[in-house]
Amino acid sequence: MKKTLLTTFLCIVVFLSHAQIIKPAIKANNAFADSLTEIVTDYSNNFKNIQGDLLPAEIDADTYLSKIGLPGATGCVIKRYHSVVDNSASWQAVLFTSDSYEEAVKYYKKVFTQIKKIKVKGINSSTGVFEGTMEKLDENVRFSVSSLRLKTPDFRYRNFAADIELVNNYDGWEVHLNLYKKKKDTEGGNIEY
Repeated sequence: MKKTLLTTFLCIVVFLSHAQIIKPAIKANNAFADSLTEIVTDYSNNFKNIQGDLLPAEIDADTYLSKIGLPGATGCVIKRYHSVVDNSASWQAVLFTSDSYEEAVKYYKKVFTQIKKIKVKGINSSTGVFEGTMEKLDENVRFSVSSLRLKTPDFRYRNFAADIELVNNYDGWEVHLNLYKKKKDTEGGNIEY
């Protein structure tokens, strides 16, 4: 009886010790995914449904507070540029600020992974996913950006992109997210509609 109890106890200890080593797969944060989905789906309305109060004027753009933000983000704004060629707006936010390059890189990678895992529903009865590759990061470079494109059959999102930026602003490191219409790097000077 003592041998059976001891064997069972050791098996449980071994099992529990292995369970502590196995890391769970990274899952997209539900609040992050829900908020991002709401912002992305309003792109088809040029972000008008989530547009808040007008902020002090800039020369080249009108900047509005966004009624929808991402968890922990600051400076969630919608920018409307004064362009006769393109009247699309962009949504921008500062997601993370730190003095530590390592912490900023960790957060940058986390955001990139979360966005790639999100399935955006509600776009013309279809589901969109973000595709792209992460740019190689270097602490000696003050600015890095990884672009993800939304893949969906809805033509309104044909050039829609999510840019995740890692920026050194001399006071520390920031991670930004920009959602907007972006020409492909291989396109010419004209913006597609």
